[in-house]
Amino acid sequence: MELYRVRRIGEADFGCEELPEGAPVLCEVELEGLPGTDEAGSAAAVLAPDASLAVQGIAEGDVVLRSGDSLQKGRPIRTSALIGLGALGILFGRKMPGVQVVADEARAARYAAQPTLCNGEACRFAYCAPEAGEPVDLILVAVKATGLDAAIRDIAAFVGPDTVILSVLNGITSEERLDAAYPGHVLWSVAIGMDANRSGRNLIFQSPGKIQFGERDGSVTPRVAAVAQYLTACGIENEPCTDILYKQWHKLMINVGLNQASAAFGMTYGGLAQDNAQRALMLSAMQEVIRLANAEGVPLPPDDDVRWLEGAIPRFRPDSKPSMGQDVDARRPTEVEEFSGVVRRLSARHGLPTPANDFFYRAIRAIEAGWARN
Repeated sequence: MELYRVRRIGEADFGCEELPEGAPVLCEVELEGLPGTDEAGSAAAVLAPDASLAVQGIAEGDVVLRSGDSLQKGRPIRTSALIGLGALGILFGRKMPGVQVVADEARAARYAAQPTLCNGEACRFAYCAPEAGEPVDLILVAVKATGLDAAIRDIAAFVGPDTVILSVLNGITSEERLDAAYPGHVLWSVAIGMDANRSGRNLIFQSPGKIQFGERDGSVTPRVAAVAQYLTACGIENEPCTDILYKQWHKLMINVGLNQASAAFGMTYGGLAQDNAQRALMLSAMQEVIRLANAEGVPLPPDDDVRWLEGAIPRFRPDSKPSMGQDVDARRPTEVEEFSGVVRRLSARHGLPTPANDFFYRAIRAIEAGWARN
């Protein structure tokens, strides 16, 4: 199957002859390939029965699966839940109409006690206790990696037979853990391109980012189409992918570099853009991820780090910090285990040295240990 967006629906042209008696009324459907898929940038047109389009509710702008001249729309997503109201939870959740934020009574009270602001605008959320949940069509998991085990327990009542689970956690392990708890419900995903800076319940950003997602095996399925349709309708930039594992390792490379350098050295995005010894160590850590990804069968190119930095850093607020730098400033537990911790463990299996990630792991763990002594 192929994934397209419907650009235009018009009447089929039968020329001078009328439609033969008993033949179905056909529509000419113009399609455009979605970015991130094999059909990206391509155009196609099919003749589809008007009755089939009407029954499925296919309209201009919808995401559809194409198989020959047959078009299929995924099961629509109408209800959603969100767990984790940190930077990404606020950034994406504020755009999901009617989303239920999964939070126990004490956490909901803490959230409600202080208004949530996003670039100065108030964001209002509805809260639902874990035990009061009912199945929804989509669950967005946006907790920190340190809170994933609790989140897996707390979303149980919200998972029904057709629920799709998306995780925007950093690292490459959350989907496997979620899939182990709720097999068959998880799409692999990654959030990229944002520079959200959170202080308490106040979020400031310049780049809103997007969610990339797809089936682990790269197949195109109705639920991929449904999630693309839903996120687009919410106004959340998204990209259904047939190479989501590549996208996840690319994001791991970014996090291992920028997040850990910011945490260890206290640097902002502006500082990370400067040519200095700290940046050189950051690039070395990113190169270790590239070598590991290649050993794991994921083809990150050797210059993936430099090319990404050149294009991305100018889009970020120079006075903001990546999330791990913010965590250190706020003395929150970091996700170092999901970054250099994972890189070191997996690299050891392949006999690959990781001196840069060894440095970051020790440095960040020492910072965390210092909080306990103070």
